[in-house]
Amino acid sequence: MGWVTEDGLHEGYAVAVLADGRDATAADNPVSGNTAWWCFDGQDGRPLAVGVRAGCDCYAAASSRVARTWRGDTVHPVVFGDDEATEGFTGPSGPYAEWENTHIAPADNTAVPGDVTALLAEMRKRLTALAEERPLAALTAVAQLEAAAAAGGIRAAAAAQQRGSSWTDIGRAVGTSKQAAHQRFARHLKPRPATLDEGAYPAGDSAPQTEEDLCQQQRTPGAETR
Repeated sequence: MGWVTEDGLHEGYAVAVLADGRDATAADNPVSGNTAWWCFDGQDGRPLAVGVRAGCDCYAAASSRVARTWRGDTVHPVVFGDDEATEGFTGPSGPYAEWENTHIAPADNTAVPGDVTALLAEMRKRLTALAEERPLAALTAVAQLEAAAAAGGIRAAAAAQQRGSSWTDIGRAVGTSKQAAHQRFARHLKPRPATLDEGAYPAGDSAPQTEEDLCQQQRTPGAETR
């Protein structure tokens, strides 16, 4: 058992790093296939780990299937016989701290709450049925949803910037590059001081102040914020 998040979607652990810089695998421990970092102690024909790095198995929601794996960038010291010193459960640095701060914290910030996920799934189901039964009504509903979603996106992008998120962060959240995110949202947002991440971009205009302003922008092509 590793370091498991409350939602069970991430299981972190320390990964043994060998002298050639690669992560130890089951093939490096042919007797048992155990890949725990403490197995690679140079005994009984096993290679000696020169350090450990943070790792994580990331699971798909409501599934026991590993959707992807993650590895930290830093190789941390290994102390055989001292799990706490090696994995860094309580320290400010080490594999655990890197896993929690670099991997889990950003994932938590972009995770969609379960009730919202359920609501979106129900909306897709209802719209699919409505499209078959009353297609024009479905088109009207879709248009209303698109306007509301676009307005919500502008609000969320503005709030994210106010909390210090970069265009890279915003782009990652909507599944685009930082350039595409900037092009999509910047003209709706209040200007903010340039950072190293954003310095290549011009400042945006003032943000709309009401929900009606935001929705009106989506209904009026090319409309700029006053």
